[in-house]
Amino acid sequence: MRLQTRLSIATASIISLVSVAIGGFAVSTSFDSDVARVDDALAIAANQVRHAHGDAIGSALLAADQSPISLTVDFLSLNNDLLALSPGNLEINTQPSVSVLKNGDSRAVTVTSDASDTYRLRTVALPDNEYLIFATSLSAQIQSRDANIRLLLWFILGSVIFGAAAITLFIRRDVRKISRLVDAASLIAQGDTDVVLPAGLGKSEVDRLASALRNMVDSLQRAIEVERKTQQNMQTFLGDASHELRTPLTVIKGYVELLQKNPDAGAEQTERAFERMLSEANRMDALIRDLLLLAELGEAKTETKMMSELSVIDLSALVGTAVDDLRILQPTRPVAVSIEAGIDILGARELILQVLANLTANIRRHTLASDSLRVSLRAEDGAVAVLSFDDSGRGLPEEFYSAGISHFKRFDNSRSRESGGSGLGMSILAAIVQKHGGTVTLEKSDLGGLRTEIRLPLAR
Repeated sequence: MRLQTRLSIATASIISLVSVAIGGFAVSTSFDSDVARVDDALAIAANQVRHAHGDAIGSALLAADQSPISLTVDFLSLNNDLLALSPGNLEINTQPSVSVLKNGDSRAVTVTSDASDTYRLRTVALPDNEYLIFATSLSAQIQSRDANIRLLLWFILGSVIFGAAAITLFIRRDVRKISRLVDAASLIAQGDTDVVLPAGLGKSEVDRLASALRNMVDSLQRAIEVERKTQQNMQTFLGDASHELRTPLTVIKGYVELLQKNPDAGAEQTERAFERMLSEANRMDALIRDLLLLAELGEAKTETKMMSELSVIDLSALVGTAVDDLRILQPTRPVAVSIEAGIDILGARELILQVLANLTANIRRHTLASDSLRVSLRAEDGAVAVLSFDDSGRGLPEEFYSAGISHFKRFDNSRSRESGGSGLGMSILAAIVQKHGGTVTLEKSDLGGLRTEIRLPLAR
C-alpha cells in the first residue's frame, strides 16, 4: 500500500474517531440535558400534587396548566380504568405496568409503547392504589438528537474529505520526491550510477534523505571514477612493468643462448656476456624491490614493517646531507639552499632517506647538470615542515600538474631504460610521504622547471 494511501486512511480514521468521541459526547449531553428539563417539570408537577391539601385532581390539572412544557395528566382508578384528564401532547393508549407506576412515584421513567410515542412518565400514588400520571412526549427531544446525529455524520464525512485532501496537498511534494528516490535507488541497485536525484533544499526528513542519498551517489560516482582511473593506471603500470621485466630477461636469455651455441667463445666475449647479464639482473632486481616497497607502502594497515619503529628525525640535517651529496655528484650544478635549523619530524629514518634520495635522483636523471636547483626547508605555523625542490629543467607536461602523483603513474615512459631507474620513484616518494601523514604537490616552478613541495607534520 502506498504511503499516501496509508496516511489518508490514518488521517480519516483519526478524524472519525475523534469526531465520533467528541460529537457523540456532545449529542448525548444535549439529549440528557433536554430530558433533565422534562424531568424537572414532571417533578415540580408531582410535588405540587403531593403538597396540596385538598383535591388532588384539581391540583394536578393546575400544575399541568402552570408547567413550562406540555403535560398529559391521566387518572388510573382502582378498577384500572385509565381516564385522560388533560390531553397535553401525548395520548397514552396502553396502561403502564405496575412496576412502571411504582418506580414513577420516586423518579421519572421512560416508557416506550408500540401504540404511542416514547414518553417520560411520573406518577403520584393516591389512596386505594389509585394513581395520577404525568407524562410528556420525548419526540421533540428524540428528533433533535437524531438531527444532531445526522449533522455529526455529515461533519465527520466533510472532515474526513477535507483531512484527506489536506494530507494529499501537504505531502504531495514529499511523496513525489520519495517516489523519485525509490526509483533512483532501484536504478542504483541495478548498477546505474548516472542517476539524478531530486534536490533536498528544505529541512524536512525527506529533504535530508534526498540530500544524504545525493551525497552517497556523488561519493559512489567519484569512487567508481577513481576505480576506473586506478584500473587504467594499473593496466598501464602492468604493461610498463611487464615490458621492463621482459627486456632484461630477453637480454639474459639471448646471452645464455649465445654462450650455449658458442661453448668455445673466448674469455673476453664470455666476460662481456656475464657482465651484461649481471647488469640486466641488477636492473630487474631494482625494479622488483621498488614494486615490493610500493606494495608494502600501500598496505591498509597503519603499522607496516617499515613504520613499526618511529623516531624523531632531524630533517634539517638530512636535507643538508642530501644536498651535499648532490653537489659532490654534480659539482657544476648551481644550487641555492635555504634550510631552517632544528626542524624535527616523527618518522621512519630509512623511508625519509628514500624520499630525499628519490628527489635528488630525479634531479640528476631528468635535468641537465647545468640546470639550476633551489632547495628550501622551513617550518610553517609551528606545525608543518615544508620542503621544496625547484629546478630549471624542462618540467612536466601541463596535464600532470593538475593530476598530481598517483601510484603506477609514469611521467616519462622512456626514462626507465635510459636513466637506469624503475620509473616508480615519484610513486614511492608520494606513498612514503602519505604514510607519514604528509602531502606532495607538483607545480610549475618560477625557475621554469618542476617544483616538488613536500609537507610533513612536525614532531610534537
